[in-house]
Amino acid sequence: MALGPAQNERAAVNVFQQFAVAEKSPFDVTKLADRFRHRNTGWSIPEAFLGIMFQAAMADGSFDEAEVATIQQVAGRSRALNTLSPQDLAAANNAVNEKLKNRPDALKEACETLPADMCLPVFAHCVDIILSDGQLLKTEGEFLHQLATMLDIEPDNARRVMEVLLLKAQY
Repeated sequence: MALGPAQNERAAVNVFQQFAVAEKSPFDVTKLADRFRHRNTGWSIPEAFLGIMFQAAMADGSFDEAEVATIQQVAGRSRALNTLSPQDLAAANNAVNEKLKNRPDALKEACETLPADMCLPVFAHCVDIILSDGQLLKTEGEFLHQLATMLDIEPDNARRVMEVLLLKAQY
């Protein structure tokens, strides 16, 4: 059954009416924009992810074998990294090392590069990397606090991640 011109017009208006925003809408554009907070910092998302993990591993002043192995495992499981070819992953690794060496605000830039929905998972990976050697040093705890702030992670969410991963690290 074909609709008449008035019915077609009304159907189109009704379909799109649900997307209209009233003047005093509870819809918060700022919150939506923050979810997609990716900023153009000169870092790609895979580079930012790697850079943040490298900084976590170095929070105690050294990169140990357990931390390297954990980063490799994360890279193998992560959808953001495991789609890269070995050559692209090596190139990203080189770019990250160069940026960490030459940019004083490298960690801040890397954190600003990540989309908001990646921040908590990346934080959890960093906690896992730091705990991979079986200890949580004061400098590492301070790094995690700083990282949670840079990633705009709610303190309660950061605490919950820490509690679970500290529990996991016990055994």
